[in-house]
Amino acid sequence: MLRDLLLSLRCPYCGGAMHLSREVEADVERIRYGLLACRCFEFPIVDGIPLLSLAKGYGGAEEELQPYVPLQVAAIKHLQRNDVNGLRTWIARHMPLAAALMDGHFGCYLEFRAASDAQLALATVRYLAHCEALGIGPQRKRWRRLAGRVYHRLRGAARPAVGQPLLDDFYTARFFAPRVNALALELEALPLDGRLLSLCCGNGVYENLLLSLGAQRTVVSIDGQFLNLLCTRRFISPGGVYICHDLQFPLPFVDGAFDGVFSSTCLPEIPAQLTFAREAIRVTADTGWTVFDNIWDITAAQRVNESRHYRFCQNHFTQLEDYLDFFTECAGQDRRIALDVPDLPARYLDAPRWITERSAMLEAVRARADKFISVLVTSPSSFRGFRHAAHQWLSSETLAVSPAFDLAPADGALKLTRKPGFSKLATGFATKSFVGYPETLSLERARLSEPNYRLEQFCASVFVPLPSQFARDTQSLSSLL
Repeated sequence: MLRDLLLSLRCPYCGGAMHLSREVEADVERIRYGLLACRCFEFPIVDGIPLLSLAKGYGGAEEELQPYVPLQVAAIKHLQRNDVNGLRTWIARHMPLAAALMDGHFGCYLEFRAASDAQLALATVRYLAHCEALGIGPQRKRWRRLAGRVYHRLRGAARPAVGQPLLDDFYTARFFAPRVNALALELEALPLDGRLLSLCCGNGVYENLLLSLGAQRTVVSIDGQFLNLLCTRRFISPGGVYICHDLQFPLPFVDGAFDGVFSSTCLPEIPAQLTFAREAIRVTADTGWTVFDNIWDITAAQRVNESRHYRFCQNHFTQLEDYLDFFTECAGQDRRIALDVPDLPARYLDAPRWITERSAMLEAVRARADKFISVLVTSPSSFRGFRHAAHQWLSSETLAVSPAFDLAPADGALKLTRKPGFSKLATGFATKSFVGYPETLSLERARLSEPNYRLEQFCASVFVPLPSQFARDTQSLSSLL
């Protein structure tokens, strides 16, 4: 954790200022292990990540992989004795995935996803099998067999085999989804300097885009799952700042602490949606912006899903139109909302697409051009304004060929063949306006260095801003020149 972040921290429970009460391992800029204190509690810092939640509200099978409260208690007790080795031994014994990420044992992101998905499948079967209202019911035996096959196959491989089902995983696919290419262009038009906050960072899609877009900034990433933070730091942004906190509670920052606040695909997953939205706006400076990306309603999900690995009851809004009043109420008198219905990447090339007029917003939502919406909140009198988007960041170093294709050289060209799993696309992967990937495609190798050619293929979602450690065979375009 950065030392200079202490001035902006406030206890999310009592609102008091926080200070470093015990420094166990640290350097001039960062605290790796220690204790943060306010007037009501003492919070541990574990491997540079403050654990600020006093409870984990979602529960479910994923708690078996990352038992949060036991970790927090163990960390407090060990750090009060300056016993970092004892704490790391505890983590290795009770949270082996976390220990492996902390020690750098996974060679790439896909290897981590393969291992965590296999362990979560087994944990889900064990957890849901205990309940009658929840659980897997008559399909229990099939679930056990499936989870067992996955686990033993991966356990027996020194390097877990990564196949099509893993690329279809929600977390994994978000890194190269056409929606994310459009989001990159939308973000490019926002002021991105200063201090930015990433809420519910997941596995680091937003952090990866910010690294691709360049510029100098401090990014603070918050998530309720310790493994997500470790994963993002390990494979996406080692220099970031990370905090583990349940975002149903107030954010642990002073008012206006950030120049930009971003969240994606998470608002309907937060039971306390009102608290989440108001807090995100509160910690945004008057000159800054708050973006809530990819919001959906009940038409895209189930309100009660008894076989999920966490949060079985989901208070999704009945219709997307309801979010317009919701965000207007959250914004208050001094801020205004703007709406975007996600579209093809090419539609974001020339200018921002945010709709600000109420009737136009309603019309766009009711037209149902997509199952998702995004909302921007700014203070019109203070907002610094949009930037001119030059797209210079779309370089051969930041882009790679989408994992949706198999790649093979062919007579001075690159032949792309669509992988079978991407003949049909999930609604969360691409907008309705995206017609899909061609079955085969030939790229001119000699043109990979041309900015216009890269931009054309980026808008077609053939080129994507993939993390360098996404897979062992990840190759940037520069390696194909």
